Parts: sequence; structure tokens; C-alpha cells
Amino acid sequence: MMWLNKKKNLKASYYHTFLALIVIPILLIIIISIAIIRTMMVDSATRSIKRAQDNIIATLGGEVKDVSLRLSHFVYVNDNEIMKIAAMTDTQDFAKRYSATLMLSESFNFAMVPVQDILSAIFYMKDGESTYMKDDIILPDEEIKASDWYQQALKDKNMVKVGFYDRNVATSRKAHTLTIVAGLSPGIDVDRDNVVEMTALFVSSQTGNLIKEYNKEKLLGITMLLNPDGTPVFDVDDGMRFFIPEIVSGGETELHHKLDGKNYVYVISEEPVTGLLAVSVVDSELLTRDFNRTAAVIVAVTVVLFGLFYIFSSYFLKNIIDPIHNTVEGMRLVEEGRLDVHVVPVGQAELRVMIHSFNRMTRRLKQLIQENEEEQQKKHEAEIRALQSQINPHFLVNSLNSIRFIAQVSRYEAIARMAEALIKILSCSFRSNVGFYTLNEELEVLDGFIYLMKIRYSDGFEIEYEIGEYCGACMVPRLILQPIVENSIVHGFSGLEEELGLISVKARLEDTYLYITVRDNGKGMTEEEIRRLLSNESAGNEDYVSVGVTNVNTRLVLNYGEECALKIRSEVGKYTETVLRMPAETKEEYI
Repeated sequence: MMWLNKKKNLKASYYHTFLALIVIPILLIIIISIAIIRTMMVDSATRSIKRAQDNIIATLGGEVKDVSLRLSHFVYVNDNEIMKIAAMTDTQDFAKRYSATLMLSESFNFAMVPVQDILSAIFYMKDGESTYMKDDIILPDEEIKASDWYQQALKDKNMVKVGFYDRNVATSRKAHTLTIVAGLSPGIDVDRDNVVEMTALFVSSQTGNLIKEYNKEKLLGITMLLNPDGTPVFDVDDGMRFFIPEIVSGGETELHHKLDGKNYVYVISEEPVTGLLAVSVVDSELLTRDFNRTAAVIVAVTVVLFGLFYIFSSYFLKNIIDPIHNTVEGMRLVEEGRLDVHVVPVGQAELRVMIHSFNRMTRRLKQLIQENEEEQQKKHEAEIRALQSQINPHFLVNSLNSIRFIAQVSRYEAIARMAEALIKILSCSFRSNVGFYTLNEELEVLDGFIYLMKIRYSDGFEIEYEIGEYCGACMVPRLILQPIVENSIVHGFSGLEEELGLISVKARLEDTYLYITVRDNGKGMTEEEIRRLLSNESAGNEDYVSVGVTNVNTRLVLNYGEECALKIRSEVGKYTETVLRMPAETKEEYI
């Protein structure tokens, strides 16, 4: 359960880090980018509407100036001749009226270059009569005279005033067409006869057609012309249903308003000459339609990228995190002492190599522990064999003490000394709780052994010591020299006739190591005999001395390592030299 929790925690940590460092920054960048793109696209659409309005305003302004100039030219041409002829038409004499009307038409055609946009020219007389040029106007005279432009012109004599109608006033057709009317009320200096009240020129405007064309483009919205007070002048597509008072009162050039649950954008431009407002209303959804498609593509790409990220994360967790988890769990089991752990190699090649190395390490560790256990067992057995190689019953020491006491009482000094030497050797063997002592102590035991061997071999050999300074205080394994010297006496000197055997024991310090050399002038050994002696192949014949030498070598290796193994050099018929190498440790250091 703990393993599963750790695994979940690591995966959760990975996903949290992935979310914090990758997902959230990417989402923020996308959201900011979408907001910027939306703003740019809405601004671009708004600028397009503004350009269309500028074109409408420019066209309307040009037409207003043009019709004003035409009317002024018509009235003032040839020293106000037109006004004189128009005054002549105001008569009850039909013939005079007809003649004056023909003259007026000729003057009109001459003053006004015939163009299709001029609908009519009217002279309203002060007595209520009126004279028409070109086409008649279907609007009642009462409606015309009540118009703002008419009343303003009456107030400002000799000044052209402009008005607008959202239909063709010279025909009964109901199609929306913008008509511009320019009116001028002549003063006494212009109409000397004081007959004409108002001169009006009606022109068909191209601005209406332009608005119709723009209204066909949905992205440009519905455009209408309003008076400064908000009353409609030209509304071809019922745009006034979107009208809000803020358009006129706020003075804004761009306004956002929500109507009937929908958001609308209002773009307003003012014609400087007439003060008319060109107002375009467009649904915000239309402005953001292309943006929505772009945003949908961005979102779709983002979802695909996150899907790919998720697939990569799953692959990463399966092929990298999971193998690492398994390896860590294997390490935990090894830490608990389970060396039979085997982690299945999965994942990336590098991870598989690591897992193979871990498995090899655990197998090698298990092997080393087994070898160490075997070495400890061998060391234990060597200690036992070292003790078993000696005569160890305690009662034997007590018996020897009794023999030594009787020999002393009976004045047999040689027997007493032999018993004392043997007791010393046996006492050393009985120190089961002491595995090491100083070289001086080892030499004392060796002296007792030499005394006994000389009695046995009738003083057939001599021994000499050359112990270097400070060597005697170094710690050595107990009974480490006796088997080597015994091997020289028993085997090395066997077969010597008159020549006296000589054993040399030397000790020296070199590079923190203690070197002990035992050399004899015996018959020597062949390489095969040396190999058999160190490998204990002669143990099957119960050769005590061979067992002792092997025991020494084994204890050296177990205590100090292979670099301190016993070295034997020999030449047949001349000598045998045995070298023991061990760390130079004093009693204080050893403790």
C-alpha cells in the first residue's frame, strides 16, 4: 500500500508540475492571444464600417454643396433674369402665363445643364401659386411649406437651406430614394417684383443608393441617416428599431448596447455641413463571426496538443517513471535484506541498462555475502582446527604440574623443565579468548617448544634470532611460528647425517608491515611439494605438521587478506625459507 501511495504521489506531483509549468502558461498565452485577436478583428470590422460611413458622408456633403451651388447659379444668373421671368408667370392671363413659362423653361435648361439627378425646380409665389420646371412634385404644398428647410429659408433671405426626403418626390413609386431639396427665399434686391416667396431645387441623391449597397454587406450593418435631434432622414432597412437616445445625446462615435438579449455595435459619423448623423448598427456576433471560427480552430489545436501531451505523459510515466519506481522498490527490499530481488527490465534502453546493472549488483552482493559467510565459517573452523591440533584437555596440564612437582621433589630437573616447557605451550593453546599476542610472547612459547624438540632430536639443530627494534611489541596470531619451525625440524632436517641443522628466525618492520622470516638449511622442497603443503593435499595422511602450516596460512588470509598469504621459497638440498607478512599493530592499536 505504501508503494502504491508513493507511486500515486509521484504521478500526482508530475501532473501538478506539468499543469503549473506547461498547461496553465499555455492556456494564459492562448486566452491573451484570443483576446488580442478578437480586439483586432472587431477593430478591423469597425474601421471598415467607419470607412463606409466616411464615403457616405463625403458623397452626401458633395451633393449638398453641388445642389446649393446649382440653385444659387440658377437664381442669380444674368442679373436675376430668372427671377424676373418667374414673376411674370404669376398672372391670370393664360397666354402671358404660358409664354412666361416657356421662357422660364428655356432659361432653366440653359442655366441647368440637363442631368438626370435633377427632379424638379419650383417657384412658390407669395399669393399661393407655384410654377414647376421639369416634373411636378407629388408632395402637397402645405407639407413642403411646413418643412424646416422652407421655414429656415424664409427667415434667412437669399440664403440656401437644404432639406431631405426619404423618397422620390417627383414620382409615386414607394421605393426608398434619398431626395435633396435646396431652397432660397429671394429678398427684394433679388426679386424686385416682390412676387416669388421661395425657389426650390429637388435633386435625386446617390447617397441613398450608396447606403443601400453598403447595407447589403452584413458586416457593415444597417446604415441610416438621422437629424441631429435623432429623427430619421433616410432609413431604408428599418434601422430605427435599434435607435437609442444615447446615439444623439452622448456624442459618442462608437457605442455598444444590448437590445433584446443581443449585443449591438453603433458606429456614428457626422456630416459637417448639414449636421446629419450617419449611424450604422451591426450585430456583435457578425463582427466576431470570423473570430469565433479562428478561436474554434485555436481551441481545437490546443485540445489536440494537450491530447498529445497526455499521450506523451502516459508514455513517459509507463516507460520512465514506472521502471524507476520498480527499481526504487527493489532497492528498498534489498535494504530490508532480501537479496533475491529481481526487477524486470522495462522502459527506455538506458533504464533497462540501469535495471540490468541493479540486478547484477544484487546477485553480486548476495554472492559476496555468501563468500563472506563461508570465509567466516572457514575462519571459525581454522580456529577450531588450531585448537584441535593441540593437546587440549585441561586435566593434562594438571597432570603435568603434578609430574613437574614430583620431578622437583625427586630432584629430576630435566624432567621438571620439560614439563614446564610443555605446560607453557599447552597454556598458550588454551587461551581460547585471546587470538593475538605480542611477538615477544610468541617467541617465549617458541623457546619452550625448541627446548622439547632439542631433547627429542638430541640437540641435532640450533636456532638463532634476529628481531628488529620495536618488532617484539607487534601483535601476531598465537602459535603462528611453532608450526613453521616444527616443519623445518621434522621435514627439513630429516635425512641430514653429520651436518648440524640451523634455523634462523628474523623479524623486521617495513612500510607499516611486520615481516617474519623462518629459514633452515634443510633438504628443501620442490615447487610441487610447496603447492601441496599450502593446499593441504597431504592432510588426508593425517600429517600434523602439514595441517599446522596450512592452518597458519589460512589464519593469515582470514585475518589480513590474500596479500598476507604465506610465502615459501626453497631450493632442493640447500634451504627452505618461509615469509610471514602482517600489519604492524601494537597492543594499544589492536585494542
